[in-house]
Amino acid sequence: MTQLLNVSRAARLAGVTRREIQQKIQSGELMTFEGDVQITDLLRVFPEINLDHDPTIEQLEQIKAHASPKFPWQQSDPPSVEILMRRLQSLSGLIVQTKAELDHHVELVKTVSDRLEKLGEDENLSEYAQQKITSLRQILMENQADGGLEPGDAAILFTKNMLLNIIAPNVQIIPSGHEFLAEGGDTVLAGAIRSGLNVKYGCNNTTCGGCKARVISGQVLETETPQYALSDHEKRMGYMLMCCNAAVTDLKIEAGETVSPNDLPHQSVESLIANIQPLSENTHLLRLKTPEGQNFRFFAGQRATLTLSDGTEHTLPVFSCPCDRENLQFVVRYHVDNPAVKAFFAGLKQGELVTVTGPEGDFVLHDGSSNPSLFITAGDGFVAVKSLIEHAISIDRIEAFHVTRISSPGSPVHYHNLCRSWQDALDNFTYQMPELNDGSGTDLSSILGKIGELTRFDAYVAGPGDFTERVANNLTKLGMQQDRISIEVTKA
Repeated sequence: MTQLLNVSRAARLAGVTRREIQQKIQSGELMTFEGDVQITDLLRVFPEINLDHDPTIEQLEQIKAHASPKFPWQQSDPPSVEILMRRLQSLSGLIVQTKAELDHHVELVKTVSDRLEKLGEDENLSEYAQQKITSLRQILMENQADGGLEPGDAAILFTKNMLLNIIAPNVQIIPSGHEFLAEGGDTVLAGAIRSGLNVKYGCNNTTCGGCKARVISGQVLETETPQYALSDHEKRMGYMLMCCNAAVTDLKIEAGETVSPNDLPHQSVESLIANIQPLSENTHLLRLKTPEGQNFRFFAGQRATLTLSDGTEHTLPVFSCPCDRENLQFVVRYHVDNPAVKAFFAGLKQGELVTVTGPEGDFVLHDGSSNPSLFITAGDGFVAVKSLIEHAISIDRIEAFHVTRISSPGSPVHYHNLCRSWQDALDNFTYQMPELNDGSGTDLSSILGKIGELTRFDAYVAGPGDFTERVANNLTKLGMQQDRISIEVTKA
């Protein structure tokens, strides 16, 4: 019976993060076979697995309910009847194969047991040999009964894995090794974007061929009619368009990924002001909706320039996660002493069009790093950092989060409850908001002293220029490598 799980699936079934599974593998507690984990080993290392409930789903629901507003990208549509039928057909084939393997092994055990019994009756054998044969036959029969585990546990977990295959097949991208679960009826491209991965694509509406990928193993189903025609040679090689195909089974695909902000094209997307939400007297949350199929592509932490119909423009950090590129968020603060910002603030009207151009900036997550990370902000710095945090949570790669928001007496602090909810929902997330009277942030030793050695850390520091400079100097004194410190200077 096939009982191997990839890391993402093992984490989902055990109700833990991929990071925890990787730590168990690195420590030697959990063995792997070509990168996969056996169900029996998973039960041994995580004996507390609740076989009646799915704690991972419960944790995700907690994050969705408390950590961020609800948007359409957080809830995928259920799979279509055709996708479900294809997945069930694939599952039925696996069940038939598993049943055949099980019957074969049952017959093999019975044959071996009968031969051992007959061998044990041989009078020419010594009493010692007969005892050993009897003992071996008894062990064989006991293991045939329960596999050395609590009755039914492995079978129940195996069944849950099969059901998860129907709901959310796993997709692995080669050569990066990135993985994601293709939820519901998502196309492969939609699932990758929702998971925060920067796969390469162009139009996202079936016309350009920019999301071409080769299927190495697994099955896909074409759910959208492509306007771009693959050549016969490409079809024979297994190529498909990620924007037109949904995963039927677990997939392994060869696809390009954008690894640097410099690789992104410069874009200009006309978007609709969907909502303007006051956060305080002089600060608003601006929500924009891009045209269907015309996403604004960016790395978490980057900025974009917003231009109103009268030509007034303002450059701001993108406040939302790249997981949802059709619904963009920006925090706009009114500056009475800045005529340009004042004019932009006054010109915001729900239902009006705004041209979003960019992206720009290199304040992004360190490529491929899983190091524990510090996020330190003051003033408007959290506006630049929030997207980074959400993106890091979505890709589940960073070992630990340590978020410090330094506040000044009397200054408003937006999204404090959001940070607290992240801490409540994630076991590798700590959050603190110390108040410094001078706002300088020059002495971080008392604030960061409990974290320990910083040589393995990455740091993302955002706030006014004098603040970020002093914090960066302080971090190097505490042992952090200078090239692991990223800085974003804000105006306030």
